[in-house]
Amino acid sequence: MKAARFTADEIERVAYLTSKGYLPVAVDVASRVFQVCYYDLGAKHVRNYQLSRVKFFEFINDTHTPRKLIGIEACGSCNYLCRYIEEHNHKCHILPAQKVKAFLHLDKTDRIDALGILKALITPSMQHIPARSQENQYLLNLITVREQLNKQFVQTVNAAHAFLYESGVVAGTASVASATKVTEALKALCNTETEKENSEDDCSYSHLNCISESLLSNIESLQTKIKEINSHLLSYASNNEICSNLQTVPGIGKLSAVALYAAMGDPERFSSSRAFAAFIGVAPVTTGTGGKTTVLGIRKSGIQSIKKMLYMCAMVYLRQAMKNGTESSWLKQRLNQNRSKKIIICAIMNRLARIAYAIAKSGQAFDETKCNMIKKLR
Repeated sequence: MKAARFTADEIERVAYLTSKGYLPVAVDVASRVFQVCYYDLGAKHVRNYQLSRVKFFEFINDTHTPRKLIGIEACGSCNYLCRYIEEHNHKCHILPAQKVKAFLHLDKTDRIDALGILKALITPSMQHIPARSQENQYLLNLITVREQLNKQFVQTVNAAHAFLYESGVVAGTASVASATKVTEALKALCNTETEKENSEDDCSYSHLNCISESLLSNIESLQTKIKEINSHLLSYASNNEICSNLQTVPGIGKLSAVALYAAMGDPERFSSSRAFAAFIGVAPVTTGTGGKTTVLGIRKSGIQSIKKMLYMCAMVYLRQAMKNGTESSWLKQRLNQNRSKKIIICAIMNRLARIAYAIAKSGQAFDETKCNMIKKLR
C-alpha cells in the first residue's frame, strides 16, 4: 500500500490520536478473517494485512503492543467485538455503514474497505455508535426470534388452510385467529378418513395422516414457544422501571414497551429523540432544492419488527381517539381536515418513538402537559 494514499492531514490526525495513547486501527470484519489496517508512523506507510479469527484475538490480547482505538463498520457481530475489545483495555468505535461509504472507492476488496474504515475513523466529525450491552443485545435478539416464530406460525396456519381447502373443508378465514378451527378441522378430517381407510386399498390415509401430524405438531409447537416468549417478556416489562414508565404512554402496552426499550438500549447511544426515531425508521424523509423543503413519508429502512409494533400502537390510539374523543388539539385539527389516516398514523408513530426516548432518558412517566400531539384517552 503506497504512502501516497494517506495525505499529510491524515498522517497528522493519526499522530495526534497516537499521542493520546491510542493507535487508530481499522478492522474489516468477516466471519472467518479480519482485515487489519493502520498507519505505521515509524515506517511512514500503511500496514494492511489479513488475520485469521484466532490471530485477530491474539492481536487484541497482546499486551506488548500499544493500546488501540479500533474502528469497525456496523455489522452483525460488531456489538460483541466492541465489548470484547474494550474489556481488553482498548477503545472501539462502531462506525455507521452509510457514513463509511463516503470513504470507500468504487472497487471493493477487503484491503480497500479497511483503508476506507481507517480514514473514516480518524475523521474528527465522524460519529460512532456505542455498543449495546449483552443484556440489551439478547433482549433485542429475543424480540427478533419472537417475530420470526410469529411469521412461521402464520405460514403454517395458511398452509393448513390451503390443504384443508383442497380436501373440501373450509375452516374459517385464513388468519391466525382461526388456528383453533384449523386444528379441529384437521383432526376431524383424519377421523372421517379413518373410517374409509379400512374399506379402500390405497395409501390415501397414510398420506393424510402424515400431513396432518406434521401441521398439527408445528402449530402446537409454535404456539407453545410464542406463549413462553410472551410470558417472559411480560414478566420483564413488569419488573423493569423504564418499561413500566413507557406503559404510561397512551397506546403503548407491555410488549410494545419491551420492544421499544430493546431497540433503544441506553438512551445515551442517541444524540436526540429524532435520531432514535430515524434509527427505528419512523422519522420523515425531507428533501428540498432552491430554498423549498418537502417532507415525504417515513423511511423504508429501520427495524421492521419495531415499526410494525409502533404501527399497531398508533392505530389503536387513533381508533380510541376517534371513538371516545381526545384532548389533543393537533389530532382534532388533522381529523377535521380529513387528512389521510395513514399520514396521521405515521405522525403518531414518530411521536410515540420520540416520547419513548424522552421517557427513557429522563426516567419519568408520561406527562401529557409536555406533549401537544399525544394526550391521554378519555
